[in-house]
Amino acid sequence: MMGSGWQRIGVSRKLSSARETRRIATGQTDLFSTIIRQSKRNRSSVQQKTNPYPQRSNTRIEHSVFRKLVDQKTNYLLSRPFSIRSENSQYADFLGELFDTDLRRVIKSWGKEAIKKGIAWVQVYFDEEGRFRLKRLPSEQVIPEWADEEHTRLDCLIRYYPQTVYEGANRRIVLRAEYWDKDGVQYFVSTGDGRYVPDVERGVSGAHFTIKDKERTYQAPPFVWVKYTEEELGLLWFVKDLIDDINWQTSITADVLRDIANFVFVLKGYGGESLDEFVAQLRRTLAIDVAPDGGVDKLAADLNIDAVTQLLDRHRRDLYDYARSVDTQDPNLGDASGQALKFRYADLDMDVNDLEQEFRSAFGRLRKFWDEWAELSGRLPGAHEAEFEVVFDRDIIVNEAEAVEMCRNSAGMISEHTLLANHPWVTDPDEEQQRLEKERQEGDDYAAAFRAGSSGGDEDDE
Repeated sequence: MMGSGWQRIGVSRKLSSARETRRIATGQTDLFSTIIRQSKRNRSSVQQKTNPYPQRSNTRIEHSVFRKLVDQKTNYLLSRPFSIRSENSQYADFLGELFDTDLRRVIKSWGKEAIKKGIAWVQVYFDEEGRFRLKRLPSEQVIPEWADEEHTRLDCLIRYYPQTVYEGANRRIVLRAEYWDKDGVQYFVSTGDGRYVPDVERGVSGAHFTIKDKERTYQAPPFVWVKYTEEELGLLWFVKDLIDDINWQTSITADVLRDIANFVFVLKGYGGESLDEFVAQLRRTLAIDVAPDGGVDKLAADLNIDAVTQLLDRHRRDLYDYARSVDTQDPNLGDASGQALKFRYADLDMDVNDLEQEFRSAFGRLRKFWDEWAELSGRLPGAHEAEFEVVFDRDIIVNEAEAVEMCRNSAGMISEHTLLANHPWVTDPDEEQQRLEKERQEGDDYAAAFRAGSSGGDEDDE
């Protein structure tokens, strides 16, 4: 297995040129490294701004707008718990137990990684307690080999990553690689000169999983992906230039405003010997000694604040437009009606629709792993025969008064469960349905007891 896999994919060659391959694939030589760097440090090209004159300002102002855009899209789709439904009650209970708080947290992080980097990966594994788990992998550590041109079927995959090791008191970084295909996994380690050799320390090769002391392999590597766009391009690709210019223009303007107090003096007939003496005298006496026919003029920067403000306002509108997001600082957003809110959220909905469909497909790819785990572990025999549906609950701002009125007017026309699901005060329709049924039952019991008491009282009077 090791020899054929090694020759087939050329691990050493691919690992040595992985970053360059990614850059070429994006069509912009520095974009991929820029995306990784900016997504980690939230920094733009304004950090490259310099000023050769130490007495002048060199402001580098960063706006965390990219983080805001990413968080808005992520939370809009994934902040509220998604529901997993199945007509098979046993399978529904199994999925409810499977998707616990930890797994949902990883899924949310998975979506955020996809928005930032265009494609995100999770690895299926089983923890010490034998539970089904997901591990989110940094996208830059994964090199997939697709089985088709549309990138819908994974043939094999390379993961490479740095690992800190200690040899006595010495600390060093070791680059490791894993080659995954349908036959299992092979382990490699860097020799330090760009080549990778089998990692004898880790055992060279192994199976995908070990369940109940039995090694298991699947028809595909245990990795599942989610794409933000079909082209696997992250959000930064579409808004990088706008964010850079917003930071740049703001920093340049701040430089001018800071340096306004530093006037340029034009001296005529100055009686001193040097400019340093002039500056010292001005600070000490607030007076300047000039010849009878001399004088002092000053020059200051001419800054058109209105023009800069208009440019930044235009950039902000374009940024939210091209990022397909909602500008929460829009003064008209708070008083918008329900229909107006839908219009303002149209771009965000359109963008998140694609991501939601990606997640549905990803859950379908994950299913084969958790179904087999459920059957092999004895938790749910025949799990692969059940059907399920994933329902996302988007966190949209609504006009509560209009929403409540619409629910009231729709009573009797649609089911009570649908009304509860669309009521702005209800977070869990199923739980709210149970509360209503309990209250009705208590009311019926009270009414029955009251009628019984009234009937008994009448008989006593007779």
